[in-house]
Amino acid sequence: MGVCVPCHARKLQSLPHTAGRVKWALGALYSGVAVAALTGLLHVWLFLSLEDGITPSQPNAETFDTLNAQLVLASSVVSIISAISILRWQYLSVKVARATGVSTEEPRWAMLAWFIPIYNLVKPYTVVRDLWLNLGGTPARKPLLMGWWAAWLISNGTTKASASVFNMVESIPKIVPVALIAGMMAEALNVLAAVLCIHVIKSIESMLASRRAGLDGIVARVDTRTSA
Repeated sequence: MGVCVPCHARKLQSLPHTAGRVKWALGALYSGVAVAALTGLLHVWLFLSLEDGITPSQPNAETFDTLNAQLVLASSVVSIISAISILRWQYLSVKVARATGVSTEEPRWAMLAWFIPIYNLVKPYTVVRDLWLNLGGTPARKPLLMGWWAAWLISNGTTKASASVFNMVESIPKIVPVALIAGMMAEALNVLAAVLCIHVIKSIESMLASRRAGLDGIVARVDTRTSA
């Protein structure tokens, strides 16, 4: 059975462009990189200023606690905005891919998969991977996708582990250096995951825009012939 390309093109025209949602997603991710970098630098500063390599001075500890609390709040806000923005972009991107005839993925299911325990360790990655490949992404660049997903999973685990270690500092003061190193690692991985995610989104968006432009051109030629 043949594929009605003009039909797909007209269906695509009824959908909004993904460019607006991409701007929100990328803006949130860039903000996340900035907050994570600042948080990491704050950890480095306190680590380098430890007295006898174990204990921070009272003024430094208070400064760290104040600034870290503000950065944690900023990180929480940015994380929520990032999650919402990326999910909105992914939902529309999958919908556009379906409209172009290169995907059979259900947009709502692709979005809900992020919230299903265990399943969300694999399914979101396969949705993005298939979107990439179906739109014409080169298999040779799959390591970028795998790196992004691995960095995202590991950064989540490291962030939780770092928070757990920091909660133990009050009862075990000697682990302050360990807590700070864990915090540095967590923030470095957060930056890596965000940067890789930015590259993935930009690549997919470029392919979506290219495919959409091609189908828009087909509709324009069909309309010209019809009106002639």
